Amino acid sequence: MKKRIGLIVAATLVLGGTTAFAAMKVYELKNDQGEAVVRINETTESKREYSGNRIEIVNQIRENLQPGARVAVYIAGPDNPDKNVSFMEIPSFISVQSELQTKVGTFFEIPEELVGGYKFAEGHINHQLSGSMQELFDEMIKEAERDNKNVVVRELPANPNVQYLYLTYKHNKGEVMLTLTNFENMKWVSDEAGPDETVEKVTVQKKEALYHVRKLKDKEAKYVQFYQDDKKRLIEVRTMEPDITKEDLLKIAEKL
Repeated sequence: MKKRIGLIVAATLVLGGTTAFAAMKVYELKNDQGEAVVRINETTESKREYSGNRIEIVNQIRENLQPGARVAVYIAGPDNPDKNVSFMEIPSFISVQSELQTKVGTFFEIPEELVGGYKFAEGHINHQLSGSMQELFDEMIKEAERDNKNVVVRELPANPNVQYLYLTYKHNKGEVMLTLTNFENMKWVSDEAGPDETVEKVTVQKKEALYHVRKLKDKEAKYVQFYQDDKKRLIEVRTMEPDITKEDLLKIAEKL
């Protein structure tokens, strides 16, 4: 993935619990039926920082996998009190728009250019899990506990269906990324906003959307999220470039 960790770990399946936090307010993005598809919990607590050991383990697993490989990973220990099993897919990056479009099919028509002159640079797909993986994940946790293992890795079967589509566009101002999530087999996604972060309601394509500014170590990440009911997909437009504004992201989102 060119060592971009955030794009490799496509989904974390939470088994037997949720992360505790002191929620102050919940921002929701709803579909046409009034059901929340995105929940952002405003919290007074800092986000969990994973230990260097956990990061090192994830990096070692990733470096031993080839592009296209799909595995489930269970890492036991204090960093994982809820016994989460992560799904990891090593992406195959594609820089030709037409080639990627063939693989994406009708899920999304990939634009060559975004509003503002941002040109398609590359993209990749993370695919759906094949049916229910609950039994497999339970077996992984039991194996770790029975054999006193810190890490359990299992290969997952191939699936051609898109779960996440990641696209990168470039301009002299910097990069804009699109993330599209297929909600065909999903109900909602959640996130947290720390005390120094911004979440606000905005409008995209005549519907309510969310704008989120996340504080990172040395910069800000800006997101616009909106849901398209007719396509059952969540679209996120984001950037970490200081010269790309909220208004720029909203203009891009409006035409997708």
